[in-house]
Amino acid sequence: MNSLNSHINTWIFDLDNTLYSADSGIFQQVHELMGKFVSAHLKIDIDEAKQIQKKYYKQHGTTLKGMMDNHGVDPDDFLAAVHKLDYSIVNPNPKLNEELKKLNGRKIIYTNANMQHAIDVLDRIKLSGFFDEIYDIKMAHYIPKPEISPYEQLIKQFNIDAKSSAMFDDIAKNLVPAKKVGFTSVWIDAGYENFSDDIQASKNYLDHKTLDITNFLEEVNKGNV
Repeated sequence: MNSLNSHINTWIFDLDNTLYSADSGIFQQVHELMGKFVSAHLKIDIDEAKQIQKKYYKQHGTTLKGMMDNHGVDPDDFLAAVHKLDYSIVNPNPKLNEELKKLNGRKIIYTNANMQHAIDVLDRIKLSGFFDEIYDIKMAHYIPKPEISPYEQLIKQFNIDAKSSAMFDDIAKNLVPAKKVGFTSVWIDAGYENFSDDIQASKNYLDHKTLDITNFLEEVNKGNV
């Protein structure tokens, strides 16, 4: 089999829990802030708010989409509120950055978060200005992964040849539409199961699986994958 480096010229990366460690603590902060937002907006206690938060995440792909669809929430207000984070807990991975920089071709971030969050994280992990494009939830018209339409829009917007593109994500079900549109799919198994993920149903759509994105990219750059 040809190595990925021989035929991939566009590398698409999820951001959170993919380009930095899933155990950083950032998502615990996000979940807390989301719970508080839902509680305040719907005037309910925090426990009920957290149940709704989980339900909407499962049913709509993001809590935001559920809040927009069911309660008419302004997405920019929601995103501003839930990304008031302490980014100091996110740290760079110099070896990962080194391997990313060896990859030939375009590098794109595709995130369900907003642009400011992506910029803040990339600054912390010392990859500011490195990626050719950042495709955020606003550019996707607030339609989250794993809906297929934003993947199709991503291809069109950045003139991507899907057959020579690879996508990396820590949530397996987000790679199902990636594979359907023609991307080579790489699942980063971060050692936890996201409560909304469906790994069993996604397995046939995963071309590659790795426990460590740094090691995986090192093997790609050596021509071994």
